Amino acid sequence: MPPAARPGQGRFSRQHALMLVLALEILVVGAYNADRYRRPGISVDVPATRGHVIV
Repeated sequence: MPPAARPGQGRFSRQHALMLVLALEILVVGAYNADRYRRPGISVDVPATRGHVIV
């Protein structure tokens, strides 16, 4: 039988551990980059006189 089809094998293989570490790394790096990245935006000053708008 192929290794994946053997009954009663509840071993945590090296391949599973590597996949888990890779998934965790992707989540951590993605969260770090998402928190760090800010889209460039337009800075608008608030007018000093109430009711006036900037055109």
